[in-house]
Amino acid sequence: MNQEINLPPAQIGTRYSTIEGVDDDDVRAIETRVVLEQGVEGSSAPPEVIACALMRDGSISTAELMQAAKERVVIREPRLHTFVPLYTTNHCDSECKMCAMRKSNDKLKRKFATKLEIEEQLRILYESEGVRGVGLLTGEYEGTFSRLANAFRVGWATRTALDMGFERVYFNIGSMQPDEIQALGEWIEPDEPVTMCVFQETYDRQKYVRFMGGGGPKTDYDQRLRSFDHWIDAGFRYVNPGVLVGLSDEETELVRLVSHVSHLARRGAIVDVSLPRLRPAQGLRNASGVPDDKYLRMLAIVAFVCPDQRLVFTTRESAEVQERAIDLCGVFSPGSPDVAPYRRGGRAQNDEETSQFLVADLRRPSEILSALEATGREVAHFVGAPEEWAAPAERGEVA
Repeated sequence: MNQEINLPPAQIGTRYSTIEGVDDDDVRAIETRVVLEQGVEGSSAPPEVIACALMRDGSISTAELMQAAKERVVIREPRLHTFVPLYTTNHCDSECKMCAMRKSNDKLKRKFATKLEIEEQLRILYESEGVRGVGLLTGEYEGTFSRLANAFRVGWATRTALDMGFERVYFNIGSMQPDEIQALGEWIEPDEPVTMCVFQETYDRQKYVRFMGGGGPKTDYDQRLRSFDHWIDAGFRYVNPGVLVGLSDEETELVRLVSHVSHLARRGAIVDVSLPRLRPAQGLRNASGVPDDKYLRMLAIVAFVCPDQRLVFTTRESAEVQERAIDLCGVFSPGSPDVAPYRRGGRAQNDEETSQFLVADLRRPSEILSALEATGREVAHFVGAPEEWAAPAERGEVA
């Protein structure tokens, strides 16, 4: 990147997001080895400038960056927590080119989980998988009534999960305006751990138009960007921004994501950060084009410059990549992007005809989380494996 990265300044008076760029001279002034040894606290430079400098400095290996990042996040408590995604529908009015749920995809079989189905899915996760964190997902819709109805429905599902005993709820339903936040927010209290997830997908406006500009509610870049500020203005604190790695230049996305995270943290938000890579989907041969080493470098840099914010990692990635990345992360989310996919005593469905995308690892959430805990890593919001995943000695059997 040989030029200044700039986004139009936000309306400071209304507290909308200010995603700043970086200047090459500022990046060159960073003593990366000193920062790596002393941490970002000893530098007056903004985190996004430091992130850019670390991304560019080829003399610092990815392994070094990963080790430095792990040392910075290891003191965080809890070290790791979890939630499992629960798609309640695959209907969507947007036309994102990389997504199987796009409205024009007539090969995708549309599904809609009923009230009883959602309640049963929550019980399966709570009772059979032993998890106490859940993420509720839908498409994004056109029309004020449809958007308000969806916000209300997801608010109900959130309240249902919390009342059932879930300790943390995420929701990902697209950009949100104040009236939609009110419709959802009436179901919860501001201090409850309910996290709004709105991935910008890409902070490159031209790429945004290319991938999301084909029609529907997701075409408005700025409306999406400002969703978190509306959420914070309404008194809520938990947010989860993210980019879809592979849509645009990795360095530019890294800089702008870190800038956005810093803005939200300054506003007092509790921020999780997502950098999922593109995955294959129905009718699409998605490939991120970002090799493992570069991807892990991005994760390590975000963990290093934003140690108070948690990286979210999922089973989009293989078990091998999970093992390499897990100690950089603060949230691990196993599960399926199919609609109401969980079954008692068996693996979740991830049918290409009904899923948003295909995951790399479809082991049961309890199996994956139990394997993590078997390595000595404690996972919050997971109460332990059901009996079928317990070791023979733990079941009172002789091995």
